[in-house]
Amino acid sequence: MAKQMAADLKAGDHVATFLQIDEASVFNFQKKPGKYAVFTFKDRSGSVKGVCWDRGEEYFSSFGDGQVVFVEGRVESYRGSIQIVVDAIIDKPEGSFDPDDFLVKTTLDVEALCAYISETIGKIKNRHIRRLLELFYEDPEFADKFRRSPAAKSIHHSYLGGLAEHTANCLRLAETLCDVYPQLDRDLLYAGVLLHDSGKTVELSCEHSVDYTDQGRLLGHIVIGYTMVLDKIRQIEGFPDSKKDELLHLIISHHGENATGSPKRPKMAEACALHFLENLDAQTKRFLQIVEESGPGAREAKWTAYNRMLERYIYRKPVDEDQ
Repeated sequence: MAKQMAADLKAGDHVATFLQIDEASVFNFQKKPGKYAVFTFKDRSGSVKGVCWDRGEEYFSSFGDGQVVFVEGRVESYRGSIQIVVDAIIDKPEGSFDPDDFLVKTTLDVEALCAYISETIGKIKNRHIRRLLELFYEDPEFADKFRRSPAAKSIHHSYLGGLAEHTANCLRLAETLCDVYPQLDRDLLYAGVLLHDSGKTVELSCEHSVDYTDQGRLLGHIVIGYTMVLDKIRQIEGFPDSKKDELLHLIISHHGENATGSPKRPKMAEACALHFLENLDAQTKRFLQIVEESGPGAREAKWTAYNRMLERYIYRKPVDEDQ
């Protein structure tokens, strides 16, 4: 039997499917003692609300955010949206569901993105920098993690293959910028692009959902990436100290400001370029994701819901009839 996906549920459906708990809250009944629970369930197709009138406190206490559970109930329409009236939430063991049902993937061809990256590495003229990049991208363990890893937990490219997509986008932007400004050290900037988020392969996990690892929470991807790059550099005989320091500076300054996580602010043209082109891709994708994830029925709305992190509504733009 095919899995019921959250985005396909409609009023009147009986629900008996695996869903992931995104968040949950409990509320007091207004006219009787006790509490009910409201869940947000999700899978890779989207999300749906669920209300549990009976055993709400029990289910709220028993299951945590991010947990995959088996949900039974019925779908009803409420205030213009659908919700599941939950009859039961059941904990079932790993192996009884497909983890990929709960992980959104890039729509792009990851192998093609990686082929573009490999082709670019082959064009690097500085032999030490080229060898450093080969030590990363020709290492099967790193390459596998890189292909699968998201670029962030939630803000941008927050899905499987997101890191490869973000990196390839930044590389294309860097190519254009180096054509406009030939004074830039192309090899150094390309290396900064290809390594600036290398720590994300360790910082983030993606089993049933995108989340931080313990090491990611303790250290963060900038410190992790700095350590990874320095370790590889030490394996390359004769790697120039000046290039080592310049490249490590790009890694630790790519967030631009101390307040946004960078131990150092950019102090080289290439570091400035890396920060802005990396942020350009991240923030553009951030806006696009907010629109794409704005929910069922939103195509008719000109504005998304209020985004608390950005402290604004995002304009969706009407569909152009001529197109």
